[in-house]
Amino acid sequence: MKRIASLFTIVFAIASLTAAEPSTALMQRIMKAADKNKDGKLSLEEYKPLDVQALHHGEEHFKAGDANNDGFLDATELAVKLHKQTWFAILSEGTETCFAGLDTNHDGRLSHEEYRKVSRMPNHAGQHFHGADTNKDGFLDLAEFTAHADAKLNSLEDSPVKKTKARK
Repeated sequence: MKRIASLFTIVFAIASLTAAEPSTALMQRIMKAADKNKDGKLSLEEYKPLDVQALHHGEEHFKAGDANNDGFLDATELAVKLHKQTWFAILSEGTETCFAGLDTNHDGRLSHEEYRKVSRMPNHAGQHFHGADTNKDGFLDLAEFTAHADAKLNSLEDSPVKKTKARK
């Protein structure tokens, strides 16, 4: 019985690490940054900057996330789609908490192998890791990890508001 309880505890801990629920504040920040025409929902063009695979799969991902088939993503639909984005997973958990959980040898930096545990796209983990490793030392410190997670959202917040018409 103890063994089953311990196994359950381990499985629950792993699940919570990989499926952290985004805070309301984080979702509000994302919607505010992405919803350029301020209509409370995201069009395909507003969604694409959030999806790191938008160049090849943006429309496909968008359509898969549009649960009510209205041609837009609301905050609930968006949260579901963003769970497949590494940057979102890190921000949902909190960069410091996530970093501490990944840093299994407690040396204050993440190796590529430690980073892979949070990657939502394992085939691209190396590319993302090396892009985040700004000092090119082969590791991510907390500042690099945080900048990596924040980059997508910061770029949206810094981009100018596009003049688009809201579709009805």
